[in-house]
Amino acid sequence: MKVAIPQFEGEVAPCFEVAGNMLIALVEDNAVISSKSIVCVGPEGYRRVRLLQVHGVSTLICNGIKGLYRDMLVASGIKVFQGISAPIEDVLERFTACELDVEPSSYEELTEPCNTPHQDIVYWARTLFESHGYSVHQAPDQDQHLIDLIAEIPCPVCSGLVRVAICCGAHTYRTTQEIAEFHHAMPLEYNARVFICPTNPTIAKCCNEYGIELISPDFEGIHGRIIADGKLPILEGQVRDHERASWS
Repeated sequence: MKVAIPQFEGEVAPCFEVAGNMLIALVEDNAVISSKSIVCVGPEGYRRVRLLQVHGVSTLICNGIKGLYRDMLVASGIKVFQGISAPIEDVLERFTACELDVEPSSYEELTEPCNTPHQDIVYWARTLFESHGYSVHQAPDQDQHLIDLIAEIPCPVCSGLVRVAICCGAHTYRTTQEIAEFHHAMPLEYNARVFICPTNPTIAKCCNEYGIELISPDFEGIHGRIIADGKLPILEGQVRDHERASWS
């Protein structure tokens, strides 16, 4: 198995999502066979989550980690030991001897809310839509107070251009107020509106009332939404002027 540990000067780094270096160790038969250090760059935790997934890591040992990133890792099958603060060598010895005294997070424990950095949600949203065939770019300056990204894709039914306005939250203090402003100020040139935010029942109800597609970055994009011929990827609600390509 591969074990990852965010590191700083030979110790477990205090915070997973800003660690500049990650140790990846290959462990077999309760012994470390080899290890290598990988530099972590980019905005906050999402890219580090992807780094672990790309390298086939099965276990993360860390100190602090935000709930969103822990949940994403656990949902993708990676065990997370958190709250560990010690020299890297000691941690690996304890791990291979099955003596880590902190239980790994399980799927059933994915309940902790978190405040996710805005630029990390924007990066996540761009990656999600681009990976499903959309071209993504920033909104014009006059719309950037409400729209973070614009995603475009040819309609699989009529070949016309489908334009999606994406708001990644955090523009106002109250999320429900932001959703309302997003609804009332949105130009008709967009066929669909997407609000990306860690969700709760209040946010989900508000988006539903305004006909706005809500996507939570907690799990979507790990397992992916349903893809089928003749349907627009990712979007699950009605898409204006492209109802035949909509899922509902």
